[in-house]
Amino acid sequence: MSLAALAVSTVGFSGCGGGKKSPRGVVKFGGTATYDGKPLPAGVMIMFTPDGGRQSAATVTENGAFYAKYTTAEDGVEHGALKVTVGWDEEMSGALPEDFAGLIKGYATDADALQITVDKANTEYALDFPKK
Repeated sequence: MSLAALAVSTVGFSGCGGGKKSPRGVVKFGGTATYDGKPLPAGVMIMFTPDGGRQSAATVTENGAFYAKYTTAEDGVEHGALKVTVGWDEEMSGALPEDFAGLIKGYATDADALQITVDKANTEYALDFPKK
């Protein structure tokens, strides 16, 4: 299963059957994402993982824009500390532009994740993945 399909299925399955509400609460969450100051290309998958919570996912659109999905029926992320990782599905999106090869290599696992904190008041975010 491709990384993008896995991310979509994770979000999709978490929305089936109504599930429990997040004890932390979910806030709508989106913004722009860059790598070394350049907008991420459309098709990059961004995963937001809270410690002990439900993962949310977003697919980057034009100019690095993203909006997270918590479940198939609910937008957003659990607020609080999140690990942010990225993925790319070459079958779905074609070859990743060469300028972004280090992005996937540098931020693909929880050990390499970008660490952010999302509060209830700040739901628009500028994610910048620095070159490693």
